[in-house]
This record gives sequence, C-alpha cells and structure tokens, in this order.
Amino acid sequence: MKLLYITTKISGAGGVQRVLLLKAAYLAENLGYTVTVLITNPVEEAILYPVSPAVTIASIQPDTSGRLPYFKSYKKLLNQSIEGINPDVVVMCDNGLKSFLLPFILYKKLPLVYERHVTKHINEQEMPGVFNYIKNKLVYGYMNFFAAHYTKVVALTQAGAKEWPANNTVIIPNPLWFSTNTTSILSNKRAIAVGRHTYQKGYDRMFAAWKEIVKLHPDWQLDIYGDDNPDYNVPRLALDNGVSNSVNFLKPTKDIIDAYLNASVYVMTSRHEGFGMVLLEAMACGVPCVAFNCPTGPEGIINDGVDGFLIKDGDNAALIDAITKLMEDDNLRAEMGAKAKENSEKFAIGPIMQQWDALFKSLL
Repeated sequence: MKLLYITTKISGAGGVQRVLLLKAAYLAENLGYTVTVLITNPVEEAILYPVSPAVTIASIQPDTSGRLPYFKSYKKLLNQSIEGINPDVVVMCDNGLKSFLLPFILYKKLPLVYERHVTKHINEQEMPGVFNYIKNKLVYGYMNFFAAHYTKVVALTQAGAKEWPANNTVIIPNPLWFSTNTTSILSNKRAIAVGRHTYQKGYDRMFAAWKEIVKLHPDWQLDIYGDDNPDYNVPRLALDNGVSNSVNFLKPTKDIIDAYLNASVYVMTSRHEGFGMVLLEAMACGVPCVAFNCPTGPEGIINDGVDGFLIKDGDNAALIDAITKLMEDDNLRAEMGAKAKENSEKFAIGPIMQQWDALFKSLL
C-alpha cells in the first residue's frame, strides 16, 4: 500500500515529528508499506529524530509572498505531488487551519485521514477577551464542518475524540517511541518537566506551586527541558516567583531518557495537551507523574492514584499536596513508579501500529 503523510515539518524538537517518523518507519519496515512524508514548510532546523531509509522524504515550497499566493501555490504543488506519488491513502498531520481544506482542494478522490495531535484549546490565549472568544467559536465551527468531510479523523484519546461531533472519528493513541529495561532509582531529589516555553505549558502555574514546595523541601531541584522563547520568558517567571535557585533550564536533548532516569517525579501543569507524550516517556522510565487534568491528554495516560496523580485543572493546592506526598514517601514513589512502567507497556508500538494497519486497509 502506498501511504502519503502530509506535515509542516519533521525538523526541530516536537512530539508530532518524533511520532510521525516513528510510525512511518514501522509501516515501511515491518508492514511493507511504501511511505512518503511530504513537508510543506521550509527546513529551517536540524532533524533530531531518526529517518528510516525505507521512508521517502519529499517537500514543496509554496509562495510565501502573501496569503492568496501561498494558498494557490500550496494547492497546485500539493496536487502535483499527489499525482506523482499516486498514494492509496493520504494522512494529514498538519494542525493548521489550511489542513481542513484538503478534501476540497484535491483533484483526485482518495481516502483521507486527518490525524489530530492537538486539542482545539490550542487557540486559547493568555488574555482571551471577547473578540478572541468569538473568534475561537467561529474557528471551532469551521473545524467541525470541514473535518466531517475527511474519510476518518483520528484522535489520540477519548476526550480528544469528543471534540469532534461527526461520526467519522476513531481513537488511536500515540505509540511509545522507545523501550528500556532500566528504570529510575527514584532516590534523586529531582523533579522534571519537558516542553517548549509557552503559555500553554503552564510554567506560571508550575512555579507558583514550586515556590511553596521548595519551602518544605529546599534540597529538591526542578529540571526543565525545552527551547527558549523570546515571546514568553519562562526563566523570568521563575525569577519572579523566587525559584531560580532551584529550577534548571536545559535545552532539548537526544538523551532525554537519561534525564527521566535521573528524576524521581514528573510534573505537568499544561493548560491543554493533545496527548502528553512526555508523561508516557516518564512512565516508561518508572517515574510517577503529577499532572493537571487539562483538556485532553493526561486522563488518557495517567491512572489517578495508581501510577500518578491527576489533579483538578488549576488546583494548585492539590498539585502541591500530590508532589510533596511523592517527595516524602519513598514507598509510594516506588509503588507508583512500578505501576507507571507497567501501564506504559499498553502503548507499545506493535499493537498500536496494527490498529493503524487495520484502519488503512478498511479504507480501500
């Protein structure tokens, strides 16, 4: 089967890039697919994740001189690429608004799958206001209307699927991209968070909690892995909360597994997540997680009170209580860490890719 993925980029750090390349490789190497990944944005960053030699990487360069020239050239180049590749199924992995137009701009009628990696809450603003509220409502209506014209919409969690009212939605979670027999010893006094420096990741909420936690446990450190963002100064947030001495900012690394293995607690304070792959990564390393139950990812991964804690979204007092409970109870950390490791195995790549294989074959 010929399969075409369409995405904005495979370079730089990010869950979409990592998971897409992982799935493309598995389909090509293990299930005999002919896989092409078509990139629609210029390659401006290094490709951090492995690209299988069995996967073809192609690209188009739409005209960026304006919105209309961009869209016209995007449509033309996309159709030219599809004519040349001649895929049996097309999978759209672009979270932008233009991706919803795919069923209407293709000249050739093909099975089309929209793979959604983010929640609709991605449009949430730091200062929303009435205008942004109305704009988001209109955007959601646009998404719902056009998504209904895809053959299938794939959501990553049950909560994510509920965002789409049409009856063409299926749920296939992201697969874990690594396996390890090593787990954290959970004795290092280090918490960890992984994610880019944005309002969405909720570092303001994290530092408000951490400020209280380090008063009780001044010997603990918080390691944050993520790219700097000049438009959202996360180190400044740490400084304003008086926690700079106990928070360490580190760049994204290919050795992130080692970082998890060096930690004893994972903390997520995001305002929304499409899935929350970092939770799964930490759990695979035997690290218990504490996360706000934000839309729409964490509740599909963490079993509250079993392998971690799901906290009512925005309840900083409960967040502080859960983190300190894990810090102070070695046995609880060990029990939850063991369960986290066990439960992460449900996301092994083999069974999940069988779900994708069955979906693709059902479309022909």
